[in-house]
Amino acid sequence: MSDVSGKAFDFSLLKKVIGYLKPYRSIFYAALFTTLLIGALATVRPLLIKIAIDDYIADFNKEGLFMITMIMVALLVLEAIVQFFFTYAANYLGQSIIRDIRVQLYKHLLRFKLSFFDKTPIGTLVTRAVSDIETIAEIFSQGLLVIFGDLFKIAVIVLVMFWAFDYKLVLISLSVVPLLYVATRWFQKAIKKTFSDVRNQVAALNAFVQEHIVGMNVVQLFNREQAEYKKFSEINEKHKQANIRSIWYFSIFLPVIEVLSAVSIGLAVWFGGVAAVQQSESLSGKRLFYSLMDWNLPPEDLLITLGDITSIIIFINMLYRPLRQLADRFNTLQMGMVASERVFKLLENSSDVEDSPNGVVEEVKGKIEFVDVEFSYNPDDPILKGVSFDVEPGQTLAIVGATGAGKSTIISLLLRFYHHQSGKILLDGKDISTLDLENLRSHFALVLQDVFLFSDSIYNNITLKEDIDFDEVKSAAEVIGVDSFISDLPDGYDYDVKERGGMLSAGQRQLLAFLRAYVTNPSILILDEATSSIDHHTEELIQNAIDVLTENRTSIIIAHRLATIQKADKIVVLDKGRVVEVGGHEELLAKKGAYYNLYEMQFSSEK
Repeated sequence: MSDVSGKAFDFSLLKKVIGYLKPYRSIFYAALFTTLLIGALATVRPLLIKIAIDDYIADFNKEGLFMITMIMVALLVLEAIVQFFFTYAANYLGQSIIRDIRVQLYKHLLRFKLSFFDKTPIGTLVTRAVSDIETIAEIFSQGLLVIFGDLFKIAVIVLVMFWAFDYKLVLISLSVVPLLYVATRWFQKAIKKTFSDVRNQVAALNAFVQEHIVGMNVVQLFNREQAEYKKFSEINEKHKQANIRSIWYFSIFLPVIEVLSAVSIGLAVWFGGVAAVQQSESLSGKRLFYSLMDWNLPPEDLLITLGDITSIIIFINMLYRPLRQLADRFNTLQMGMVASERVFKLLENSSDVEDSPNGVVEEVKGKIEFVDVEFSYNPDDPILKGVSFDVEPGQTLAIVGATGAGKSTIISLLLRFYHHQSGKILLDGKDISTLDLENLRSHFALVLQDVFLFSDSIYNNITLKEDIDFDEVKSAAEVIGVDSFISDLPDGYDYDVKERGGMLSAGQRQLLAFLRAYVTNPSILILDEATSSIDHHTEELIQNAIDVLTENRTSIIIAHRLATIQKADKIVVLDKGRVVEVGGHEELLAKKGAYYNLYEMQFSSEK
C-alpha cells in the first residue's frame, strides 16, 4: 500500500481525481473562470503604470495622473473581489470532493474481509481515511486551479510583453527561461520521491502511536516505557529526515528562481538603459528642432522609454512571482497526487466480502450444519480440519476445547467474517455463501468475551441507534436483570461509557452486550467465552441472562468454564482443529474421553 509510481507526474491518476468533479462542474467552471480573470486583470496594472509615467508624470499632467491612479485603485478592488470568489469556490470544491471520497472509502472499508484488517495497521488506515484524503482537497484549493491560473497569467504576461515592448528587449529579458525549465523538471522528479517518503513515515508514525496508546497498559506493566520511547524516537527521526530531504530540494530550487529573476531584471535594465542612452544621443538634434518649433516628438521615434523599463521590470517580477509560487503549488499538487494514489489503491483493493444480494431469507428456523469444513488463516497452518456437526432449531450447542483448537474460528466462519476453503456451512439447509451477507447476519446476535462499546450513551450502545424505543430497552433490561445496575449510574441509560466502555467494569460491559443481543430478538444466539474473567456475582447475573436469551432459540456457546454449559443439548469437543467428541454432558463424562479429561482437569484445579 505504500508503493507509489515513479513518474514525476501521473496524468492517469489526475484523471481519476478529476472524475469526482462531475457533480460540481458548475462550481469548477466558476472557479476556473475567476482564476483566469485574476490572471488577465493582473497584467493591466503595469501597462497603466507605463502610461502614467510616459504620458502624465513626464508631462506633469496632474489631472491625468489622478485619473489613471483611480483606475488602478478600482482595478485592485475588482481583483480583490474576484480573488474572494475564487478562494471560496476552490475550497468549497475541494471539501465537497474529499467528503465524497471519504464516504466512498469508509463504505468500502466496511465491506472488507477481516483478514485485510488482520494484516493492515490501524494507524495506516486512519492516515488514508483522514490526513491523506484531507491532502487531496488541496489539489483543487491550492494546486490544480491555482497552477492553471498561474500558467495562464504567465502566458498572458509574455504575450503582453511582446505586444507592448520592443521584441529584442523582451527576448533579452527572458533569455534565462530555458534554464528555469531545466531546474523545474529536475525539481519535479526529485520532489516526487521525497513526498512519497514523507507519506510513508506519516503512516508509520500514526500506526505506532495508535497501537501503543491502545496497548499502554501492557507497555507500563512490563516496564517498556524507555524501550518504546527509543523506538518512537527512531520512527520520529525518520519522519524528520524525510521532511528535511524535501526541504533540501526547496532550498536549492527557490534561490535558483530568485537568481534567474534578478538576472532577467538586470538584462532588461542593461539592454533597455543602453538602448535608451543611444537613442537619446541620436535624437538630440531632432529633439532640439522639434522643441524650437514647439512640436512633440513623434512616438515612433521613442522606441524605449522610462515607462517601458519601469513597466517591464514590474512584468518580470510578475512573471517570476508565479514561477516561484509554482514550486509551492507543485509541492501541494504533488503531495495531493501521492495521497490520492494511496487512497485509490485502497479503493481499488479487492478484499471485499463476496456477497449474494438475491439470497434473502425472511425467517430462520435455526438449524445449522457444518459439513467437512476446512479453514486456515495461512496456507501452511490449517486451523479447522474436516469439522462436521449440526444443531437443531431451538437447541443449545456448546463448543469446548483447549486454547487454539478453533472454537472462535467456527463462529467467524458462520458469520462469514472469513470464508472457509472447503466443505459446506448450511443454515436451514441453505449454503451461507449463497445468502445476502447483511440478511444473514441480521438473524444472529453475538456476545464476545471482549465487549466493544462506542464512546456514547448506554442506550445508543444497546440499540446501536436502530429504531428501538426506550421502553422496549428498559423492559428487556428488567427481564435479564440488568436494569438495576444501569439505573444506579449517574445518568442511567444516558450515561456516557467513554471510549471502548472504559468507565464500566468488564462484567458491566458483558451485561450490556447481553442486553444488546436480547433487544435485537435474534433467531440464533452466539456466546463466545462470554462468562470468562468475571466475578461470582456478575456470573450469576450473566447465567440468568443466558437462560433468558437461549430460551426457545438456537444457541451456540463457546465456553472455557465447563460449569456454564452443562445444560447444553449437545457439546462438541475440539482438539487441534478436529471434532473428537459430540454428545451431552453426562454422556461425554461417561465416555471418559477428551471432555472427561477437560472436566477433571478444570474441577480438580478449582478444588
